[in-house]
Amino acid sequence: MNKYLVTIIVPLIETEYDVYIPNNKKIGTIKSYILKTLSELSNNTFNKTMSEVRLLDRDTNQEYDNNLYVKDAGIKNGTILVIM
Repeated sequence: MNKYLVTIIVPLIETEYDVYIPNNKKIGTIKSYILKTLSELSNNTFNKTMSEVRLLDRDTNQEYDNNLYVKDAGIKNGTILVIM
């Protein structure tokens, strides 16, 4: 299995999404994809750049480094991520 099912919570627009993310990509790549998708889904209500947001684990409050691979970051199926 090379994808994880995670929940992404976006408090700024009060929404959450369940998405599959590949485990062989860098966090920065995933974050960029998520931001683009959020912008489209929210009709540009959520229009932030990579440097303006942080990707956090909701349970541990760990911020993920953009250069770390998903498989090395400790992200697993069921992980809840927060875009701040």
